[in-house]
Amino acid sequence: MGRDAAKAARKKADSTSTSSSEYASKMHDLSIQKMSFFKETEEDRKTRLEEMLNLEKVKVEEAREHRRMLVQLERERLDMDKKRLDMQAQKREKEEEEQILAINLDQCLPYQRMYYQALQEDIIEKMNACRRGPRQ
Repeated sequence: MGRDAAKAARKKADSTSTSSSEYASKMHDLSIQKMSFFKETEEDRKTRLEEMLNLEKVKVEEAREHRRMLVQLERERLDMDKKRLDMQAQKREKEEEEQILAINLDQCLPYQRMYYQALQEDIIEKMNACRRGPRQ
């Protein structure tokens, strides 16, 4: 090989080596950019997941609070129903007692008279106990 041919071969090798190193450098830069992009994407994904988790926690807490409120309302409704039923029972009992007290014992048969007289005495005794108040 002559001097010119050797020089041309060396130039070609140098230019190939330079372009190879430029190519490798560019590929390395692209690889770093790609890794940073994936890193940013991973961070964005983590951030989104954290936001979704926080929203889900808020949603669950609001649902729990809503259920607590519904349970409380149901308890209040049941208490009101119980009071209403107690008042109705007291009203019925009072009406029955009034009817028993209104019975004319002189017109009853002897056994009926004994029965209704005992009921009337119990009613009057209960009334007197209520007036005196609870014993201590």
